[in-house]
Amino acid sequence: MVYCKKDGRNLEGYPVQFDFLGFSFQPMRNKLRNEESYLQFDCRMSRKSKVRINGEFRKLNFHNKTQRGIQDLAILLNLKIWGWIQYYGKISRRSLKPVFYFLHHRLIRWILNKYKRFKGSKVKAVKWLRQVTVSYPNLFYHWELGYKLV
Repeated sequence: MVYCKKDGRNLEGYPVQFDFLGFSFQPMRNKLRNEESYLQFDCRMSRKSKVRINGEFRKLNFHNKTQRGIQDLAILLNLKIWGWIQYYGKISRRSLKPVFYFLHHRLIRWILNKYKRFKGSKVKAVKWLRQVTVSYPNLFYHWELGYKLV
């Protein structure tokens, strides 16, 4: 049993959050257009799911696969990315931002390992990856949906 905390309910000592099928259900404060806010019980991607997906990136170890090109990485990752967006993105696309931030960090590490001209310069690697996102916006599935490099 979980206590569904909302405005007007003030019970103490009960669990307020639970995880189910990769989503975390918990009270969240939502804002209205007129700057008012209210407390509502809602769901978003759970922390365990984010850790599991980041573990997938680690397990693939693609940042060390310097013999492959960026198109090969896109082929390797796009099906997984599509599945995660289809499952978790139906509820809250915003909760996928940390996952794609970690993916972009891994891509930058791949660039630094593959191209010697970027060795030691993360800034140049980020600029190159931004240029790739502009030149090939459909290369990775999440780029098509607007998850660009920050």
